[in-house]
Amino acid sequence: MIPSPPLPLSVLDLVPVPLGSDAAQGVADALKLARTAEDLGYERYWVAEHHNMASLASSVPLAVLAAASQVTSRIRLGSGGVMLPNHAPLAVAEGYRLLSALAPHRVDLGLGRAPGTDGRTASALRGAGNYEEPFERQLSDLIAFGTGEFPAGHPYAGTVASPAGEGLFPPLWILSSSGYGAHVAAEAGAGLAFAWHINPDTAMARAAADAYRRAFVPSAAFAQPRVLVAASVICAATQEEAEELSLPLGLMFLRLRRGETAPFPTVEEAKTYPYTSQERAVAEASRARAIVGDPGTVARRLRQLARDTAADELMLGAMMPDPATRAEGYRLIMKAMRAAEAQDTRQEPATAY
Repeated sequence: MIPSPPLPLSVLDLVPVPLGSDAAQGVADALKLARTAEDLGYERYWVAEHHNMASLASSVPLAVLAAASQVTSRIRLGSGGVMLPNHAPLAVAEGYRLLSALAPHRVDLGLGRAPGTDGRTASALRGAGNYEEPFERQLSDLIAFGTGEFPAGHPYAGTVASPAGEGLFPPLWILSSSGYGAHVAAEAGAGLAFAWHINPDTAMARAAADAYRRAFVPSAAFAQPRVLVAASVICAATQEEAEELSLPLGLMFLRLRRGETAPFPTVEEAKTYPYTSQERAVAEASRARAIVGDPGTVARRLRQLARDTAADELMLGAMMPDPATRAEGYRLIMKAMRAAEAQDTRQEPATAY
């Protein structure tokens, strides 16, 4: 029997800015994480777009990724994702073609249709443009600008997305937390990235993956369908330590729900925060969406998630305030996952010939 290949693992970074730090340090920590992820064998390093959040420095993923392209050499770099309604499709095509020039053959362009922020901020981002066109139309325009292949009669036919050159438009991934994105990804011949960390409905994730695979139309970038499932993960040497490290996640989401903006909480701040019973329930519900535990526990749950959702790859977001602890969490996860896979291989029966 031929052993199964290792399950690819990737990193999703929101570039947290903890209390007592600043954006400059947050970005510096992100670049260190990108290098660490590459050294540990992670497949991709993606940055998510968020706005009006003092706790995160990921408002312009392209800027972080351009810097990461200069300190890495192998890991794929991508957006997880660009919130397309916030941007003119031509600007996105040009930005990610330029990033591909900086990091040839290792750029991904993940696209979402949510604003990545509140309604007021979304309106301010879009300004007079107010891109109200359907997401599918925006996506079609983006592909046309990126590839130079316009439908007959398109008003912008002949417009060149700079820089010009073959092979600069990256593979597309469509972000989804429901069945809608699966349909769009299949029709576009794009990869599907299911946001299980936002909607931890495993049955829905599997249904979306199955529907996507059934309807998939091959493209130049993807000859076969590919499903990536994103999960929020907090991993430490012991279960108790991991539970403690997950406390800031609950407080951050509580503040977001109340419309507050503040730096990413420290563990001490989250431990001493004077929660009401209702606030504590909100924080605990947010923490429950993450996979939290020691390496063995996390590996078991991730492997089960991959099986249940039929994922081809898992993308892990480890939102912890201390960058060293965050990097160690990624190291522990990779080590535990590869050890579990090696154990599977040792237990496989030999095939007689």
